[in-house]
Amino acid sequence: MNQNRRIAMMRYIRLSMAAALLLAGSCAQEKSESYDRFEDLSLEAWIARNHPALSGNRQEFGAASYYIDVLDAGDAGAAPVNDTVCWVKFDFSGRDLASNIILTRRAAEAKLAGTFTKYTHYVPFYRYCGTANTGLLEATYLAMRNEQTLGETYVDEYNSEHPDRPISSQLLLREGARVVLYCPSRIIGDMSGSGGYEGDGSLSSSRPVRIEMTICDTIKNPLAAEGTAVDAFCRSNGGLRIYNASDEAPAGTVALPTDPADPNHPYHDNVTEQWVSACDTVPQLYVDYRYTPDKQFDFPEPYAVGVEPYVDAGSMAAIDRRIAEALRERFLGDDTAEYPDARTLEADSVDMEKTTKIWYITRFLDGFVLDTNIDEVKEIVYGEVKTAGTAYDVSKSDNNPIAAWNYVLPKLKYGQWAAIATVSTHAYGAQGQQGGTQGSSSYSYYNYLNYLNYANAYYGSSYGSYYNPYYSGYMGGLYNPYYNGYAGDLGTGDSDESTATTTIITEIQPFTPLVFQIYVEPNE
Repeated sequence: MNQNRRIAMMRYIRLSMAAALLLAGSCAQEKSESYDRFEDLSLEAWIARNHPALSGNRQEFGAASYYIDVLDAGDAGAAPVNDTVCWVKFDFSGRDLASNIILTRRAAEAKLAGTFTKYTHYVPFYRYCGTANTGLLEATYLAMRNEQTLGETYVDEYNSEHPDRPISSQLLLREGARVVLYCPSRIIGDMSGSGGYEGDGSLSSSRPVRIEMTICDTIKNPLAAEGTAVDAFCRSNGGLRIYNASDEAPAGTVALPTDPADPNHPYHDNVTEQWVSACDTVPQLYVDYRYTPDKQFDFPEPYAVGVEPYVDAGSMAAIDRRIAEALRERFLGDDTAEYPDARTLEADSVDMEKTTKIWYITRFLDGFVLDTNIDEVKEIVYGEVKTAGTAYDVSKSDNNPIAAWNYVLPKLKYGQWAAIATVSTHAYGAQGQQGGTQGSSSYSYYNYLNYLNYANAYYGSSYGSYYNPYYSGYMGGLYNPYYNGYAGDLGTGDSDESTATTTIITEIQPFTPLVFQIYVEPNE
């Protein structure tokens, strides 16, 4: 073979390989496109066979498309979700087209599917729904933020069945709206996982999903809503006195006195309100110094999901009575003994330079017990004690996970009970905490709930930054809510044997206030 023929042959081989690579890339692209196209055609055929009335209700937003069925148009007097930047509370349930439950936030459905857990807080999801994430191709967001176009025949049939709430061919979702979205999997993501909000199976790839969604509430300012909820809780549970040292403080407020003899000091009999500011320069951090476990809280909207132990509104009171009896037996050991009055308790104040041992119960404002290191409470609420609890050690040198404790504990005495009510930034952070099972795939970015949580953290972080001038300027910005998730191991429910309640981590929604019932062990 001469040199020219050899060069020509090598050139032919190189060109052939390049062509093969181009063909392979083209085939891969076509293969991917064919999967999406096949799923779209499959969903289209399913709709035509099972819900032909929805054929004219296909919504298309760039690469995303889905069908919508309106079960209830919602409150016509309410502003549409896309009226302005807001946060939305929405209930949803995910199923495959065979109606198998894949994901649900409803206790009754989880019970039906056999996946109900007492560690899961079955409440509507709280998501950011603003204009910053307009590129988010996710079905529930697209339905909330965009005008939905409905077929004329569908509208006529709907209005004949719902004459009291007529709709037009152009629909905007608002509070009270209940819809079903039939979606290709690529705009929902992976609906698998093993956390508390799971159904009876995971969704295979490239399989359409049915999402039933209800708009429960729209909140323009989550900071204001959270603060209002904490204030209302305290006022309904014995009254609230707010101290304020600012020069711009409202008339009638005073700075927190340091002398217990001062008639405005929270330990003075003149102060009739049970809840007071823990610090006059830190807003919406309140403490009840006179709290004892014999007192029962009044929860404005008690957690009631129809499943034990939270069956109905009366269940919370029953749970609290049992908890009070268990705590009395454990910490007093005598039915006739009295809890010490914090104002007359002869004990030293907590010294944060030393290690202080704390027993605690952490709750949401609806009464749901999120976490505790007291075994008797675990048994009452969860029906089991997966890991024996021990006292939680707190000291100044520790990276204490709860900012509120750093303000309250130095004002308590050894052997004292107290209750703390506060907004999220003084607790676990405004961004909340993802739920799931430790070590499971539920931590995956592709899990649907975590996908929504990541979207909240990424797009909704501007709300968290509002805390910086209002809440988080203290302590060098240590508790900036954007970065402050769980610190340390308190409340995580992980495998740390000192504080764990279970291997299932309870989800904490963004901007969720909390109540802590705490007991300081007597100083050794």
